[in-house]
Amino acid sequence: MKKSMLRLLLFFLTIIHLIVPAGATCAYAAEVKTRQKVLILNSYHSGYRGSDDIAKGFTETLLKSLPQTEIKTEYLDSKNYSGSAFDAKIVDLLRFKYARRHFDLILSTDDYAFDVLEKGRESTFGATPVVFCGTNSFDPSRLKGKRGIIGIDERPSFKDTLDLIFRLHPKTQEIIAISDQSVTGRLNEEEFRQAAAKVTTKARYTYLAGLRMDELVARVKKVKPDSVMVYFASFVEDRNGERISSNDALRIVSDASPVPIYGGWEFSLGNGIVGGRLINLREHGAAAAVMAVSILKGTAVATTPSIAPSPNKDMFDYKQMQRFRIPESRLPKGSIVINKPPNLLWSLRVEILATISIILLFALIDNLFKLVHSRRTIKKHRDALIERNAELEEALSKIKVLEGIIPVCMYCKQVQNDEQSWQQMESYISQHSEAQFSHGICPACFAERFGDGPTKKA
Repeated sequence: MKKSMLRLLLFFLTIIHLIVPAGATCAYAAEVKTRQKVLILNSYHSGYRGSDDIAKGFTETLLKSLPQTEIKTEYLDSKNYSGSAFDAKIVDLLRFKYARRHFDLILSTDDYAFDVLEKGRESTFGATPVVFCGTNSFDPSRLKGKRGIIGIDERPSFKDTLDLIFRLHPKTQEIIAISDQSVTGRLNEEEFRQAAAKVTTKARYTYLAGLRMDELVARVKKVKPDSVMVYFASFVEDRNGERISSNDALRIVSDASPVPIYGGWEFSLGNGIVGGRLINLREHGAAAAVMAVSILKGTAVATTPSIAPSPNKDMFDYKQMQRFRIPESRLPKGSIVINKPPNLLWSLRVEILATISIILLFALIDNLFKLVHSRRTIKKHRDALIERNAELEEALSKIKVLEGIIPVCMYCKQVQNDEQSWQQMESYISQHSEAQFSHGICPACFAERFGDGPTKKA
């Protein structure tokens, strides 16, 4: 019985081997093995511009190099919830969801996600490599004693932006910094204070942190003309305690402000700031992806720099520059300017192309009519030439007959025609040419017939 079962099993295995293409199972296994898994810990919620830009830059760059990678995102929603109780529940939730799930790499976006990893990485994810970005003014001492963690320092260029403000607005007497009281807000304010400490003699500094929207707008409307504001609040609460997103709040503040507003992040550009030396979070994400690809391809974390500098750029909004009469010629060389209107030719490109198309259309129609007329004229002349050629050929054929040997009677001078009959020479010539005859009498014949020749006049 056992032998028959064994034979039956071998038979089925043989059939399966014949049906499945050679190497298919191995190829599938290899594909599964190379399909790596990445978890993105997003500090905020879907739709928040800053962390979304990081995720987009990271995902696009990573998948170009490793297209089979599986990427999962966990949103921690810290813009809407905060506090020690919430933090503890987040750590418990991650441990519950992922303690038994393997990831090849973790990306943390912004400060809150990295704070959570600091508290629960070992118990939840073990030694899984971590790449961080979006962490503000990162303190390298936080990595002491930790292995497998690298990232990018999101450090705003507040000092460069302040220098730019004093260059573009030399009469500035007051700088007003607008921020929030979140973890990120406090870190950014501290960074700004350090930058301001280097140029304290040029202006006085005022800090507005955590004001409600109605209070903030009222305060902004009273700003003196010799002031400039720097906005880096990640949210502003309304009178009911509901949080207004960074850019929505910025647009309200900008509309109320009689003075220019500068910023620190690219995602604020086009929402009310003039500009500044800004952080581009999409590029942060792309730079983090380069690090991640290197790790996923086998490069040891210890062989790469632990912290990379923030790739910031001078960026400006042309509409705000026009509003506050800032000439483009005074911007730093290589600055990026958005909302800049195209030159006159480019702005009228549709009208110009339409006009050229109409002119070409009329030229084409005119040439078409000329071609039709020319074809008719050519046909008319061709028909006339054909008719004239036929006439010439007919005349030529007659001339050839007359040029041949004409049999003439030596006595009566009659001519033998084609039908072998005899006819008068005049009649023959008239039939075979255009010649016509008129009859008269020559003097010799007159003398012969009638005697004396005609009398000549004296």
